[in-house]
Amino acid sequence: RSVSIMKRIRKWTAITVTSIVAVLLIVIYAGSEYRLRQKFDIAATPIAVPTDSAGLERGRHVFQTRGCEGCHAEGLKGSVFFDQPMLARLVAPNVVRAIKGYSDPELARLLRHGVRPNGRGVAVMPSSMLYHLDDADLGALIAYLRTLPDKGGSDTLPPTSLRLLARVGVITGKYNLEPVEIVHDAPRAPNGPDAAARGQYLAKSTCTECHGQRLEGSEETPALSIVAGYSPAEFARLMREGVPRDGRRLEMMGGVARARFVHFSDEEVGALYAYLSTQMTASKN
Repeated sequence: RSVSIMKRIRKWTAITVTSIVAVLLIVIYAGSEYRLRQKFDIAATPIAVPTDSAGLERGRHVFQTRGCEGCHAEGLKGSVFFDQPMLARLVAPNVVRAIKGYSDPELARLLRHGVRPNGRGVAVMPSSMLYHLDDADLGALIAYLRTLPDKGGSDTLPPTSLRLLARVGVITGKYNLEPVEIVHDAPRAPNGPDAAARGQYLAKSTCTECHGQRLEGSEETPALSIVAGYSPAEFARLMREGVPRDGRRLEMMGGVARARFVHFSDEEVGALYAYLSTQMTASKN
């Protein structure tokens, strides 16, 4: 009889544990879906989009230096840029096809605020960085994106999939939709008039994706006040080749520098150095 009782206890224990796990999974899924389906009341405001060759060339420069192809692949045809079994599969769509359904104001809102036409927010796309682009650069970027030919690819891409650990992260606030990370009425750094001001604009609209909104770094990236220890030549090498002053191999920065920052002009690299080596350091004192 004692054996029979033990079997019943194990059976009901298993049922109880299974039920708890099932309820917990339902709560995680429902709670994460609620957050992911959140809508944001951000107006799509008009923006001037150039059509002249100078404007398109400026748009190409913004496109190259802000790294759109890093996630969306060459020609923005789309790609699976992240896939870990228990975390997520993240898929960047074919941009050329996707933006056909966007007006220019809607595309500006997506890029700058991370909000789709239906009001829902995007994840991962660095709108919190692109928010700092001024109207001229943002309009030029939109103009250039409109000229790109469709290189295919999206028909074979799987859908984005958020798995258990990512959904837990969404519920706990570790992972947020991009509009949550943006102060949507915050002033933007002016694009000039002097080198340091120009450098601040470039840093805010280029470097915050990895180094944080205040450029103070994270567990994976250093605070950019580190540039105060670089000479102009050492900083230029870092930006062109991804090689720091001590010659270490930098996996992330190396790839980003050679793919994106190599397109910065000498004047832009100098402006970044002027801000990061002096003004940023001074602002912390």
